[in-house]
Amino acid sequence: MTPVDPLGILAILVVAAALLVALVLLRSRRAGAPAEPDAAASPAAAAAAPPEEVPSPFLPAPEGEPDDLRQIKGIGPKLEARLRELGVFHFRQIAAWTPEQLALVDAELGQFQGRPERDQWQSQARFLAAGDVKGYEAAHGKLGPGR
Repeated sequence: MTPVDPLGILAILVVAAALLVALVLLRSRRAGAPAEPDAAASPAAAAAAPPEEVPSPFLPAPEGEPDDLRQIKGIGPKLEARLRELGVFHFRQIAAWTPEQLALVDAELGQFQGRPERDQWQSQARFLAAGDVKGYEAAHGKLGPGR
């Protein structure tokens, strides 16, 4: 009898998870992105949902005037353009991302992967969505000129 290689099993699980995420992304693009997720939804409920049921963090078009996402430190013109291509137009969208939705967005950022967490986009977006400039500046420093 051949012994079971735990690293081999782990590699198979990682590949399976990556395939599931890719499937979810393809399905959401084909079907058209649903409306923004409910910000009041329980993170525990979202974490317990299978990957196919993760609500899309993307919108087919802005709901009202889009926010200037460059106000978030770490988002420049290229990242803002990419986020808009993906269907991210508002601070409130970023502020409401679940960990699963954050992973979906991060997977689409190419060379910018890792920036949403490293630059604390969600924390910044919460303050900006609420219009709390003082809170933002206390947590993340002064908003730059033109921001």
